[in-house]
Amino acid sequence: MLMLQFLKYDPAERANLIKTARGLLPADIVVVNANIVSVTTGEVLENQAVLVKGRRIAGIVESDKASRYIGSSTLVVDGRGGYVAPGFIDPHLHIESSLLDPYGFSKIALKHGTTTVVADPHEIGNVLGVRGVKLFAEAARKTPLKILIDLPSCVPATSPRMGLETTANEITASDISELADLENAVGLGEVMDFVSVVNAMPDVLEKIKVAYEKGLVVNGHAPLLQGELLNAYISAGIFSDHESAEGSEALEKARRGMHVLIRQGSAWRDLAPLMEKLRGVDCEVCSFTSDDLNVADLFEKGHMDRIVNEAIEMGMDPVKAVKYATLKPAMRLHLEEHIGVVAPSRLGDFFITSRLEYITPETVLANGEIIYYKGELKKKLERPSYPDYALKTVNLKTIPQPEDLVPWARVEKGRVEANVIEVKPGSALTKWVQESIEVVGRKPLLAEDELYVAVLERHRGTGSIGKGIMKGLGVRIGGIAQTIAHDTHNIIVAGYNPVDMSLAVRKLVEIQGGIVAVHEGRILGVVELKLAGLMSIKEPEEVYEEYKSFVGKLKENLDVEFESFFMTLALVALPVIPELRLTDRGLVDVVNARLVPLFPE
Repeated sequence: MLMLQFLKYDPAERANLIKTARGLLPADIVVVNANIVSVTTGEVLENQAVLVKGRRIAGIVESDKASRYIGSSTLVVDGRGGYVAPGFIDPHLHIESSLLDPYGFSKIALKHGTTTVVADPHEIGNVLGVRGVKLFAEAARKTPLKILIDLPSCVPATSPRMGLETTANEITASDISELADLENAVGLGEVMDFVSVVNAMPDVLEKIKVAYEKGLVVNGHAPLLQGELLNAYISAGIFSDHESAEGSEALEKARRGMHVLIRQGSAWRDLAPLMEKLRGVDCEVCSFTSDDLNVADLFEKGHMDRIVNEAIEMGMDPVKAVKYATLKPAMRLHLEEHIGVVAPSRLGDFFITSRLEYITPETVLANGEIIYYKGELKKKLERPSYPDYALKTVNLKTIPQPEDLVPWARVEKGRVEANVIEVKPGSALTKWVQESIEVVGRKPLLAEDELYVAVLERHRGTGSIGKGIMKGLGVRIGGIAQTIAHDTHNIIVAGYNPVDMSLAVRKLVEIQGGIVAVHEGRILGVVELKLAGLMSIKEPEEVYEEYKSFVGKLKENLDVEFESFFMTLALVALPVIPELRLTDRGLVDVVNARLVPLFPE
């Protein structure tokens, strides 16, 4: 049973709402001269007023009749003919990808009209286990942004028995049962191990069983699954997916009854291809989501407002676009009686925008409180503190020497066939390509678009290193190392110069997590991420400036094709998205869940 505070029925609260709705008690806040975006009917209701009492909406009335509900202590907000829309809901994201902690993320997301997010903290869960999830949930609970928690289903991403990588922690069905009692738990996070699902492995089915018993929604992760395998995956009781990169894939999933989360984040942008295919159908099971969003995009482009605006630019009706980011995700969560609509009894989560054709939230309310007024923060947010165990998580056996990071060939000289990982910035998928590579002194010589890449185990101090060759990252750099390497978050380092790669790793250990770029023996930039090696504990504005300075230094010194290449690199280590990946154990054939050599026989 869900433990969300706002689900609890408080007779005293309801009595006040009823009396306010009847004009017997004054409202606390009244928004007048506004047009309400009605996502339940697809209309814009003109010249209306919204009555707020406590944390909920008591009623909607015509603006010229609002004076009856205004008392001496009522705060009256003039909508100035603008539009009142429900607070945005992001049904699936990983806050860790923003490089911000829950406090920092909430501060900026609220400014952009987001009032509810469903966060899957499997990143910190992989690094710190159950106590990491609890730590994250506690920090999340202190923000006015409703950060609801999807409990990590796949920590680690693949079963340890497969031997595909060295992991730090495991979250079992028993752990999920315990975590389900967290106050803000609402779902079971994306079930990424689709191989285990379609093979009916008991461990994963037991986790889904626990979710059903606890009243949690179960979220999916099914890239490229179709036909028989898709039927099998859904038959496990998994009813959402955010991994569709092509419209035909999304349409098939919707036709099979899956809730399709249309993803538009920083590194993977699926809105355009999916909208093109879905435009011709009435998709009742479609919502927008960001999944992964970096701090620069959050500051400069926005959050769900950005996705809604881009959908409108692609020809979607504005009210329908708002619905995809409000009512539809609320319905997916079975919370539409509390969030996702500007209507009586719902929580006071809404924003005012002067235009509907291009939404720019100006005044934002959450839980009946004004958080931002005309773009200015009005509510002081509580800054959490974190224990040492969460701030010191980089544990290497030894600092690797340059030669430790080279994928040495078995032949002294000549040409060899190599299994190469090809990435495409903006896509979560990789390609498995075989290339003929020249070798001199057993060292593979790289083509212009190729880099050495290595994954170093950083949790247990085992000294395990997997090495490979990748192409297509969009930046030619001496060495870049980061503690963001989905999902186990070992260290991943890439570059064409092993000396620079080694220096980058050394600096990363020194700062205990983050991103370090080195070129020609010089450290170009550093982003410190001390919280689990994933998130900064600084103010979000400071993190943004640090990140922008970092990217700026790279652009000054290098040809950077894709600014979010850090996120693309981070996914190279995730052995559950096709086709070829790299872990500390070596190259992984994802479809067949097996290790393969860099240089085939």
